[in-house]
Amino acid sequence: MTIDPTSLLSANAGVQVLASSLLGIGMLIPMQPRAARLRPKLQMRALLSAHLDWLMLAFMQWGAVITMTQWPATRSQIVAVLLVCGGWANALPYLFRAFRVDAFVFGGGWLQRTAALLGAVSSAAIVVAWAMICMRVVGGAA
Repeated sequence: MTIDPTSLLSANAGVQVLASSLLGIGMLIPMQPRAARLRPKLQMRALLSAHLDWLMLAFMQWGAVITMTQWPATRSQIVAVLLVCGGWANALPYLFRAFRVDAFVFGGGWLQRTAALLGAVSSAAIVVAWAMICMRVVGGAA
């Protein structure tokens, strides 16, 4: 089954913006007086980081759509899949951190190590996808 990479990236970016917006609304709940007991259990800055990361990664995907539209040689399903997977998974370490699991350090128990590995793999997926895009832009210009 083939899916147009620009359609996949555009739709996924929209869903990511929606998810980030819902997270932003959810972040308001612990700030309310009746839910104040939740505040000490959460690291709100980490939730804010996840919220912003998902927004930025959605914009990155729309940037890839623009690039793929301007330079047809950059259209690639594998690039789109890497950006979609990386776009969702890259913010997860912040969510883990919000619940007191430091996913930015490869150490500790299995949960912390798994979360750190997930962050590393998602970052690598994004870097590989953009490297492929850049190589095709440069190769197409030659």
